[in-house]
Amino acid sequence: TARTIHAIDSNRAIIIQPPHGSLPHALLRTFQPLDIPNVVYSVHMYLPHAFTHQGVGERAKQPVNYPGEIEGKLWDKARLEAAFKPVVDFQKTYGVHIFVGEFSAIRWAPDHSAHRYLKDVIDIMEEHGWDWTYHGFREWNGWSVEHGEDKENTSRALQPTAREKLLREWFAKNQKPAR
Repeated sequence: TARTIHAIDSNRAIIIQPPHGSLPHALLRTFQPLDIPNVVYSVHMYLPHAFTHQGVGERAKQPVNYPGEIEGKLWDKARLEAAFKPVVDFQKTYGVHIFVGEFSAIRWAPDHSAHRYLKDVIDIMEEHGWDWTYHGFREWNGWSVEHGEDKENTSRALQPTAREKLLREWFAKNQKPAR
């Protein structure tokens, strides 16, 4: 499929995600890069899932803090870096462009945990020079950085949240690509 697309438009970037939910460890499996130019490899970051998705559906009823012990393991920035290691190794081994196509944390994570998690994930992605996209703008208020931490309050916050300010600070650093 990628070769067919490039036969029509070789300037068009092609984004490929590994199977198994596109999580970082999916690159450890038998995933191999394509032998064609202008391909971007994308993963999603929702680890640890018990934290990022707490209170969604039937997920944990007890609040889960970050950093902290989550499902019997200490999750902090070092553990996030370890979770991203397959992506780092893939990038170094193959010299490819990495794009984290989705990452997020549920807004009602307790005690500003979502902000701390997002900050650590963004710091790691930026350290490695990866492109990234936050999930998801105005899709559902559970992921919204425009809503506060109170799960029951579905109205946008009157003032920008710390999570929104964090993203806006990083977005302000973006530069238009050279043409």
